[in-house]
Amino acid sequence: MKTQPPTLPAPWQKLVLPLLLFATVLARAQSADIPAAARAMLQMRQPSVNLDTPVTVRAYFDPPLVRPGDRTFYRVEVTANESAIQWPASLPAPAELKCKAVARGQITSYTGNTFRPLTTFLYELEPAAAGQFLVTNFSITCDGQTVAVPSATLMVVMEDLASPPPRQLELEVMTTNLYIGQPFQVQVRLPAGPRNQIEALREIKVNGQGLMTDENAVRQSIEVVNDRGQLRPAFIGEMTVTPIETGPQTNFAQGYTAGREFSGPISIHGRVSLPGGPPKFVFLISDPIPLNVRPLPSEGELPGFTGAMGFFYRDPPQLSTNRLRIGQPVHLQLAFHGAGDLTRLVPPAAPVSRDWQVIADSPPAIGYTLIPLTDEATATPAIPFCSFDAATGKYCDLSTPALPVTVIGEGLPGELADTDQGGNAAVSLKLSGPAGVPGKSVSSLTPLQLRGWFVGIQLLPVAGLGLLWQWDRRRRYLEAHPEIVRRRRARRELRRKRAELERAVAAGDAAAFLQLAAAAMRIAVAPHYPANPQALVGGDVLAQLDAEAQPGRAGETVKKLFAAADRQFAAIPQGPADWLELKNDVDAVLTILEEKL
Repeated sequence: MKTQPPTLPAPWQKLVLPLLLFATVLARAQSADIPAAARAMLQMRQPSVNLDTPVTVRAYFDPPLVRPGDRTFYRVEVTANESAIQWPASLPAPAELKCKAVARGQITSYTGNTFRPLTTFLYELEPAAAGQFLVTNFSITCDGQTVAVPSATLMVVMEDLASPPPRQLELEVMTTNLYIGQPFQVQVRLPAGPRNQIEALREIKVNGQGLMTDENAVRQSIEVVNDRGQLRPAFIGEMTVTPIETGPQTNFAQGYTAGREFSGPISIHGRVSLPGGPPKFVFLISDPIPLNVRPLPSEGELPGFTGAMGFFYRDPPQLSTNRLRIGQPVHLQLAFHGAGDLTRLVPPAAPVSRDWQVIADSPPAIGYTLIPLTDEATATPAIPFCSFDAATGKYCDLSTPALPVTVIGEGLPGELADTDQGGNAAVSLKLSGPAGVPGKSVSSLTPLQLRGWFVGIQLLPVAGLGLLWQWDRRRRYLEAHPEIVRRRRARRELRRKRAELERAVAAGDAAAFLQLAAAAMRIAVAPHYPANPQALVGGDVLAQLDAEAQPGRAGETVKKLFAAADRQFAAIPQGPADWLELKNDVDAVLTILEEKL
């Protein structure tokens, strides 16, 4: 027997095809938001950092053959993190070599399927005479292990050399005389190497005291530049640098050659040749460039300066409406243009006004929400603001003037028209009439935070924390000294038993008096052992009396009480006796025992 496959009801069959088409379009739209390269990277397993391979060290001169007075670089490359290396303060170099440490850097290279750190220490040397000079081998500490740095030889000859000078970076700045806080553009160039091949430059930095560099916004390009009178292609990395300290400074650039490993987008102008094979990571620096950073002038400074540097101008301010009621917010929109970095333009702080509540918009929008607090306001508050133009050395006034408004102070109308974002009337809201009964009354219009008792309330949590600390301190002390708790509990139980003794005496119950007196004495001496009061006998009570009191009246009273209390367990118990006559003696014994608690 053949079975029919399950089918959907007829109304649902018409919806299957549209739902499938909608799901397909939605999936394509969501996948289109993510670039193809990013999706591929998410699907790939990211390689790990290789820190298990033994550390290798390479030391060499670049170039290894120079003339006296020429400059050469001594490089030491270590396959480890810079933070894990303990580098010596000086090199074992001959006295004829003027040695100066100039820079150090680190890059992460991709080898196989893992990342490997590479740290380079760079020295600049200038030989004073001809000869063969040796920087002997020495040891460094890396991750707690001793690693040997091999020796390197430098040949210094008197004859002319046809070899090119050492390869360096070129640093170009737009200006060398600037003000503190003035952003300026710098270009780090790497001219083409042998056979006119272009290499990428990674880990670009501009070193200098008192500089703030945005290293995450490097613009990369390849262009033809004038290199020592010849037109050659060069890799150019452009970034923005901001000085944050005044005075003369010396700055230089550094970076690693990286072959064809370009990081991020790059624009190429003209025909270029890229090297093949794995990249060679060589640490290079540029010649230093002096900068003179001046402080901002105090003369002519206008109010509202927030560090805006550049030439800006402001559009006329836009107020959403100039007729409003008390408590009705109105928006003030500001727009700035000009020659400068508008992304770093910090708007002025919201002014403080008695008649207005001013709320600044969230960045990156520049505007304010104004709320009138009284009908006496006839204009919006002025907002002082200025920028500094480094080209002219003067401050530019960008203040927002006060704008005239009309504030109506009467109560709201019985019918208030609600408007949408376009200002069109949407719905009509009717307010209820006056209340039939008066509302809550107050004795004063002074805010709660301005009243005297409000300060005391703020101190209550502090007092509570102090009491809680004292309680915990007392609890820990009692945990360390449990005998205090036992004595306190014994005194409380002893007072209760003495009260029961008084009731037994008043009722004339001699048997109850006898049992209560013995129990009270056991309770009084129990903390000294310590032990359960029911497990103590008369000898234990006598041991707590003084040596002169044991043979006296107190000791005899204890012996009589416990001997009589033990007779109730005898085979032939004795008849009742008048134990109430010992009340005063029992009180005296209990007083002695209570004083020892």
